[in-house]
Amino acid sequence: MGYLENIKIHAGVQKRVEIIFSQAVEEDFIAEFKENGVGAKYTKLANVMGAGFSNPRLGDAIWPQLNMMYIIYCSEEDCGKIIAIVEKLREKYMGEGIACFVSESTEV
Repeated sequence: MGYLENIKIHAGVQKRVEIIFSQAVEEDFIAEFKENGVGAKYTKLANVMGAGFSNPRLGDAIWPQLNMMYIIYCSEEDCGKIIAIVEKLREKYMGEGIACFVSESTEV
């Protein structure tokens, strides 16, 4: 199947899931995605800086850690699986700070 045909098949309303988390837990996310059959297609932003409800991640001498950000477009069903993964890892890594945002998106 060609590129344009693939886009047409997946066009329409999808969920957009943004997950921001400490680099320290990335391996756990990847393992959970594989185990649950989700997150195979994503956009990854490395070395993300920010401050939220946990310690800042600024990549400097005072706050040396950095975050990762994954953006995943998926079905409603896969979105539910990803949310369950986020909730599981939030419980496992309470102090790491894991943010997750879900919105509607449309592929055109």
